[in-house]
Amino acid sequence: MKQSFKIFLLTAEEMSISRAAKRAYVTQQCVSDHIKRLEDEYGVALFERKPRLRLTEAGETMLRSLRSVHILENNMERNIREIADGQRGSFTVGMSTSRAQIILPLMLKRYYEHFPKVDVSFYVNDTVVLEEKLLDGTIDLFLGANASLNPVFHTMPLAVDRMYLIISESLLQQHFGSREIKEFEQGADLARFSDVPFSLYYETGAVNLIVQQHLKDYGIYLKNTPYHISDCDTHIFLCASGLCAALIPEMLSLRIYEHNAKCDPDKYIHIFPVKNFHYPLRIELIWHKDTQQPFYIKAFCEMLQEEVNKLVKNHE
Repeated sequence: MKQSFKIFLLTAEEMSISRAAKRAYVTQQCVSDHIKRLEDEYGVALFERKPRLRLTEAGETMLRSLRSVHILENNMERNIREIADGQRGSFTVGMSTSRAQIILPLMLKRYYEHFPKVDVSFYVNDTVVLEEKLLDGTIDLFLGANASLNPVFHTMPLAVDRMYLIISESLLQQHFGSREIKEFEQGADLARFSDVPFSLYYETGAVNLIVQQHLKDYGIYLKNTPYHISDCDTHIFLCASGLCAALIPEMLSLRIYEHNAKCDPDKYIHIFPVKNFHYPLRIELIWHKDTQQPFYIKAFCEMLQEEVNKLVKNHE
């Protein structure tokens, strides 16, 4: 990719000529000259300068195109190195903290037995952030939940997860009797938990979106939601302490069974299906459709799929 395009990408990412110049180790005048050269070459304005720097429609088009070119170039270089070096390479995978903690210990040992010369980096964040990082080339693929249906995404479905309510024995006894607890085993109506303190998720998270949709559709109002956390392990720890109940994907409930095997009786965590919760949580591997995955990434995807399938079967 020619230097002017690289300078344009940096400027579009930073929306600041001074910050772009700093990242490119050039002067601000040099950045301005590169942008002006592109605008003269294509006969359009790429940025509006006032009242603040922002992309024009032509600039947005160039940004999308150059991001795709950047991804293709990186993919080409990696594939050529793979041909030259055999099984040597590197890639970056995005996923949530909770899924990384559950899935990676199950598969990485086996992966490195087959690919000891491959360097794997992990970028941890929510799906909405991982989508942007895939589009700008920061990561090569990601494990997401209910990712957007972007036409440039290639999607590999892995599983459909379900949401469960978790609550400690002590908190459950404060609000309900043994007869009600039996009923909850068939499906807990969240409307009956309106006075129970809950920990919920960040607004941008995929899990939060389907939880809020359920609450809205059934007119449920949870009066006490003091905690908003993206990490499922923290939800489980808070729940075990008796501070609150929580809603978590079934696939991430492994920690609960580990906790229940050694906890005090009052800290035992009950797991109940949520009544009338019909909102799927699609678990998918996603990469850019224009990239050709080298063998060591394909093998990583296959092993990841195997581990997810095992997790799903263990909960059936």
